[in-house]
Amino acid sequence: MTTDVAIGGGSPYEVPGPFGAPVPGAEVPASLRADTLNLFDSTAVAVSSVAPAYSLAATMTLLFVAAGVAYAGPAVIIVSFLPVLFIAIAYFHLNRRDPSCGASYSWLSKLIHPGFGWFNGWVQVAAGVLFCISAPVLAGTNTLAFFHSLGWISASSANDLWLTAVVAALWLALITFICVYGIRWTTNFQWVMVIIEYVAVVGFSVAGIIKVLVKHPAGSTGFHLGWLNPLNIHGYEGIAAGAVLGVFFFWGWDTAANLNEESKNSSRIPGQAGIISMFLLLAIFLLNIIAAQMLLPAKQISNQGSNILFYFGEQVGGRWIGYVMIIAVLSSTVGTTQTTLLPSARITLSMARDQVFPKVFGSIQGKFRTPAIGTVILAFLCLFGILLTTGSSSVNHVFGNLINNIGVLIAFYYGVTGITCAWAYRKVAFQRLGFFLTGVLLPFLGGVFLLWVGYQVVKQSGWSASAPVIYTMLAGIPLVIIARYTTKGDFFKQPRVSYDSIEGDESGAPVLSGASR
Repeated sequence: MTTDVAIGGGSPYEVPGPFGAPVPGAEVPASLRADTLNLFDSTAVAVSSVAPAYSLAATMTLLFVAAGVAYAGPAVIIVSFLPVLFIAIAYFHLNRRDPSCGASYSWLSKLIHPGFGWFNGWVQVAAGVLFCISAPVLAGTNTLAFFHSLGWISASSANDLWLTAVVAALWLALITFICVYGIRWTTNFQWVMVIIEYVAVVGFSVAGIIKVLVKHPAGSTGFHLGWLNPLNIHGYEGIAAGAVLGVFFFWGWDTAANLNEESKNSSRIPGQAGIISMFLLLAIFLLNIIAAQMLLPAKQISNQGSNILFYFGEQVGGRWIGYVMIIAVLSSTVGTTQTTLLPSARITLSMARDQVFPKVFGSIQGKFRTPAIGTVILAFLCLFGILLTTGSSSVNHVFGNLINNIGVLIAFYYGVTGITCAWAYRKVAFQRLGFFLTGVLLPFLGGVFLLWVGYQVVKQSGWSASAPVIYTMLAGIPLVIIARYTTKGDFFKQPRVSYDSIEGDESGAPVLSGASR
């Protein structure tokens, strides 16, 4: 006699136990909801994670300072794009062989060293939590500023720190609820966010270019191919400063890889989505920056700060377009907060499954098939951070330095993942020239370059301002030591491995050579 068991609402099937006896359904561990996201869904999540409108609003004016010369913003974007694209290619190759929601954490643990993989997981989760403290506050600020512009609240209310914190907490609660409720709801929400910001940014960028071509407003200029030439960036320091900004500009596409266990064709689609999203992002960044440079004099762009998209929208078609741009930035900020919380919950889930992180993070809610408890815990940590930074000016100052230098964390985990890809395929590096370029050389160069970018972040900010983010990273060292000597599983005893074929076996599982060293 057999028993039909349904896991998390899925189709019932027989679960054989020892000697063929059935196992009760309660003993079967729950899993994430597989085969849910198609290529379009994964790409939407990857693009939304980068938050084009938010990134443009936050850092466009800084591009001109970084370039050291007027109208070199597009060239800076291109210089920044290439090394991150190489890392996206590395993610494609690593995910193709070993799809795991832990992504970089899981790959480094198997291919380099379990302790180093754990440390890398800590860096990613730390970066995600820090950003999820900062972004909701910005969403709260933008929400209140929008309400004030409509006359709904006073200027004093719009600038009230605790009211901003309350609105930030409400946004955080909303996205946490959606994350917990299910990956399908989460993805649908991301589709809405992506459509809003793409229609606004792309539509009004095209309108701005047309306005220049047709009406030639005062101060406008025609497009020049030289804007795309990296040689026009002002020297080595300009390239370094631009690369530092670029890491933040393109950060987030790897969320698709952390959702691989919930994707269709999990060994292919997440990696493809990451690469596709990089080109889509490059296109929207270049389009908007070129449109801004054509319509606005360089000095006006440099003077706008984070209001640049609002100002650009006003110059395109009046104040109402500026309001639409505010909504686009707000939706972008909310969307990227959610897609930063998502991978953090998946990484901690993967670490908990490996028995090297608190067990509670490995719990999957049976109906929704999401790491609900872990997601809520991370959200409460973010809420605590919001309240702490709001209530203490000294803490807020330290946190400001953390956010300003978060590129150190991003550059580190991107960089080591690229180098890991090259190392993983070292035994088959020269089987095919094309694979040597995409699977070994480019990931290695991208990884080295991004580690250099991390150094540049510290150098440009100064050691004093960079100290909080450096201490955050180094905090992972005692934590991984504690994990090493307090966990009972075999995670830290696993042999390191390397790939001895390019494609893997026919089932798509990785073909590994157990090369214990």
